[in-house]
Amino acid sequence: MIVAFFGLNETYKPKLHNQLFELVYYGKCFTWTELYNMPIWLRLFYYKKIEEALKKQKKDSEEASKKSKPTKVSKPSIGPRK
Repeated sequence: MIVAFFGLNETYKPKLHNQLFELVYYGKCFTWTELYNMPIWLRLFYYKKIEEALKKQKKDSEEASKKSKPTKVSKPSIGPRK
């Protein structure tokens, strides 16, 4: 394990790049370079906003699918005519 006095630990880079990927993929308005050079506090702000929007979208989708469940249709009775 490489330890740098002023460096970041080795778990930081995967987290950073995962966050950058999700912001580019779901945000659709940022480039990777813009996000990489963006101040951390601002990048985290956008990350949380996109996360909230996706959670709300998922919740709304689940509620809509619950409302649109098909109702049970009774079978017609088939028998001899009277």
